Amino acid sequence: MKTACWVRWVSLRGFRNYARADVALRDGLTVLVGANGQGKSNFVEAVYVVAIGRSYRTVREVEVVACGEAVARVRAVVVRRGRDEEQEVVIHRAEDAGTVQMRVGGVETPRSRVLGRVPVVVAAPWDLDVVRGAVVLRRRLLDAALAQVSPAYYFALHRYYRTLTQRNAALRRRAGAHLEPWEAQMIALGARVVVRRRAYVARLSMQTEGWFQRLGGTGTLRVRYRPSWAGASEEDVALVARGELTRRRADELRRGVTLSGPQRDDVEMLLDDVPLRTVGSLGQWRLAMLAVRFAEREALRDELGVTPILLLDDVLAELDEARQRRVLQLADAGQVLATTTALPAGAGGNGIHVLRVADGAVREDAWSHRSVTS
Repeated sequence: MKTACWVRWVSLRGFRNYARADVALRDGLTVLVGANGQGKSNFVEAVYVVAIGRSYRTVREVEVVACGEAVARVRAVVVRRGRDEEQEVVIHRAEDAGTVQMRVGGVETPRSRVLGRVPVVVAAPWDLDVVRGAVVLRRRLLDAALAQVSPAYYFALHRYYRTLTQRNAALRRRAGAHLEPWEAQMIALGARVVVRRRAYVARLSMQTEGWFQRLGGTGTLRVRYRPSWAGASEEDVALVARGELTRRRADELRRGVTLSGPQRDDVEMLLDDVPLRTVGSLGQWRLAMLAVRFAEREALRDELGVTPILLLDDVLAELDEARQRRVLQLADAGQVLATTTALPAGAGGNGIHVLRVADGAVREDAWSHRSVTS
């Protein structure tokens, strides 16, 4: 049975442009409306941070701490399986970096044990870079989802990258005789990562096709996993990995870097079997990535038995009004927080909770078309 997981209340202190804010939320669809630069995306980012422990908008957590403040705090009351629970993130400014503390029920808790408690999926403007940009962004698409699903995956992935760092250091020292211990660990950990990624992409692709059609896309959209080490089972992947590491060892020693493994995997979006990055408009790319995000939410719900919170951060702009309305109509299961400068015509009412955002303040707003376009 699928159960709800949603944020009932959010408290912000010293977060981005929010000096102090306490906001009550509802289950279902909430739209935050306001002019650019008022704090809509900052608020959605805060919800993500309290759930995940890091931002999706920056790799430097200190950037979320308001100018002149030493600490940023995000506290939330979350409804999980019918019960209220408190979750908090505190980001401390430390020179040019930031340190992050997470608390559940007032008890400091490592991030590895927080991931997946409040599952969340975010669609943001730079999702377009997943289609056309660096491969690391497409791998992150998989890893961010799977880390919420499985602590075992999270640990295997992080241990793999630590081991990879050690092997690369040995390669730079030209220490070929000392590679075997690192390789044995890399193969075992990497095989787990590859098999889990493959299974997830298979499910994601199947659901993406349906969501693309529901959102008004034309053609068949698929997601394809392109692993560096192929194989259906961990044993198959391990066998391929040993062969690849042996075959490439001389070149790796010369270049000082590992040339195969999960850090080289790619994910490809295909529209009618043609790479999406080579066809279509920005609107089609946006619609395709929204389909991927809706499919990601469904895949996580199937894995976790809990409907993730969906964050739609300024992703409607490249779509025509009809598709904007369709996106909002289809975002009807579980909690959804969407940001926009103006709701599309005809989208008001119908149970949509509208919050007005202005200058780092959030308030209830009675719906009117004039109120969100002025």
